[in-house]
Amino acid sequence: MKKQALLFMLLSFFAFMQPVLGQARPTNEERLIRLEEGMKNLNIRFDDMNKRFDDLRAEMNKRFESIDKRFDALQGFMLWGFGITFSGMFILIGFILWDRRTTLAPVVNETKELKEIIDLLKKDDRVLKTILKEYAKENEAFAKIMNKADML
Repeated sequence: MKKQALLFMLLSFFAFMQPVLGQARPTNEERLIRLEEGMKNLNIRFDDMNKRFDDLRAEMNKRFESIDKRFDALQGFMLWGFGITFSGMFILIGFILWDRRTTLAPVVNETKELKEIIDLLKKDDRVLKTILKEYAKENEAFAKIMNKADML
């Protein structure tokens, strides 16, 4: 039984080792041929990858150009928008200043006239008193007011 097991093991060992032992070692020429074939395959793959990268670069350039066009359009829109907004603000400020000047002009003129009248009244105090006394002679209610103010 031991002999049979040993024989079985030897036969199985040789059966499994036959493909390995039966092959001859490749020569240097065969190795060089395999190496050259492998290099050709790598060059073909490298060329394919270069073509793919070139296609990707072209596609990326197209996309970047379209994005640049969109940014240019957006920039033009923003410039027009800001231009219209700021011109509207300047027009509004101009209108406010013009309106203020036109509304203040009559008030300034009336103030000047009142100052002139006050200055004249201060200078001609005697004339004013005589006018008021003459009017008080004709109007009794006004004469009472003048008496209360001690002007008669």
